[in-house]
Order: sequence, then C-alpha cells, then structure tokens
Amino acid sequence: MEKKFKIPPKKIDSSDCVVHIGQHIQDGKVVDKGEPFAIHENEWVKIIPVTTMGESLALMNITAIDTETGANAQESFGVLCDSLSKRVVDWNWTGIDGELMPKPYKNPKVFKDLQNEELIWLVSATVGETPSEQKNESKDSLNTLSAGANNNLPSR
Repeated sequence: MEKKFKIPPKKIDSSDCVVHIGQHIQDGKVVDKGEPFAIHENEWVKIIPVTTMGESLALMNITAIDTETGANAQESFGVLCDSLSKRVVDWNWTGIDGELMPKPYKNPKVFKDLQNEELIWLVSATVGETPSEQKNESKDSLNTLSAGANNNLPSR
C-alpha cells in the first residue's frame, strides 16, 4: 500500500539533472564548466513540493559559509539532507555505476552520497525551479497572461 501524504507528491522528470566532469574553478569562479553528463536521463523523482524553514536556513548558512573555517558546514548539510529525506519520497535514480540507488524517503544518508550538482538539482526541484519546470512555468504564465488579457476585454 502506497503511503498517503497530506500534500500529494509531484513526479518530476530528472532528465535535465546534469553533472559536469572536469570543471575548473579559479579564484572562486567557474572558468570551465567541463563536460556535461545527463546522468538521470529518463529517470524521475517524486517530491512533496514544499520547503521547510529549517531547509531555508540551512541553505542560507551553506551559501554564507566561511570557506577558511567551514564553520557550520556539516550541521547545515545534515539539516539539508534530513529535510530532503522527508520530502523526496521516491525515485528510480541509478548511480554512476548504473545500479538502482537506495530509496530516498527517510534516508538522509543517500543524499550525502550524491554529487554536488545532483543535490542542487533536487533542492531546485523541491521549489519548482528545474530547467524543464522553469520552461513549463513560462509557458503557463504566458497562457495565463493571454487568458487574463482576453477576460479583461470589454464585451459588446
């Protein structure tokens, strides 16, 4: 029997989750993105599309980490992985070896083993900001705008 959530999970295609190999960073800036690999092509995740306050604070802490000391990095990363394990409820992701990855729900360790770009993609997906989601939203907003414009036309 499949678990019922108060907010229904959203199934998202992971084909646009890309990991770059051979990336070069100089003075804190990416100078060469490297070669992109769509490592989850034709795979999906099921996500409860909400963000917790704890996750938001952890993300702020991660982006403000002192790179010299790494202060609060482990704690913030742990909070992020724990939060994702409660909202990424299923997937059919495979690892770089092609084997199925452990199920994510209530399994924070699986997130700690992901590539940086995979984790960033998942965080983006939980708030509806993956590249394909952004394309869909812009199409939807155009349809909404045009529908709204038609509704505001004077009737004859």
